[in-house]
Amino acid sequence: MQLQKLVNMFGGDLTRRYGQKVHKLTLHGGFSCPNRDGTIGRGGCTFCNVASFADEAQQHRSIAEQLAHQANLVNRAKRYLAYFQAYTSTFAEVQVLRSMYQQAVSQANIVGLCVGTRPDCVPDAVLDLLCEYKDQGYEVWLELGLQTAHDKHCIASTAAMILPVISVQPSWHVSAG
Repeated sequence: MQLQKLVNMFGGDLTRRYGQKVHKLTLHGGFSCPNRDGTIGRGGCTFCNVASFADEAQQHRSIAEQLAHQANLVNRAKRYLAYFQAYTSTFAEVQVLRSMYQQAVSQANIVGLCVGTRPDCVPDAVLDLLCEYKDQGYEVWLELGLQTAHDKHCIASTAAMILPVISVQPSWHVSAG
């Protein structure tokens, strides 16, 4: 039996709903991370290697330029999700986030946002902002980077996350959909 018949795969779900392939376009918003900039740590987590998925040169381009560049690299899709993946893409003031996210969704063929972040970096104001985009009809996917559910592994990876705080966060789906 095919896996697609047993599991609702993300790509397949988007294709069914949009009638065509939807591809994530990776963006670099120039964000930092509280475990890199000294807020809670320095040097970052041992598992975080942004160079493996994000071109650091991209951060000097506008969001529109990055989207156009990424779309030119992908010829299998005509609709896209703007994917803020590098570092902690909610680690800025809400006004800054709103500006970046708005630049992304205002581009042609963008059907939504994917936002990668730390579970401890999503204050209510950011969640409210993401809900605004959802309410406008955009896809909104919040990708929470948690590599382990064990305190001792979090400490060993220098993730500097407080797991009891994170365990409260699943209640977000109740208010955010």
